Amino acid sequence: MRPSEIMMLAAGVLIALAGVALGLGVLFDHTGGKFWFYWISPLLVIGLGGLLIRLSVGYYLKVGRLETKGRPRSD
Repeated sequence: MRPSEIMMLAAGVLIALAGVALGLGVLFDHTGGKFWFYWISPLLVIGLGGLLIRLSVGYYLKVGRLETKGRPRSD
């Protein structure tokens, strides 16, 4: 794997974890003053964070492990 791919995978996971943490913070923050439909936004952010983590892990499992073993990538 190229260093840029490793950095982008790490960045994707970090952004996803930050989004999930912020989404959970907003989900459990009941200070009020928000419209009734704002309950969906933390759930969407948490879902997007999970999707980013799943994509990063899936890419590593399908492509990254093969490249670190020395097998060439078929483009």
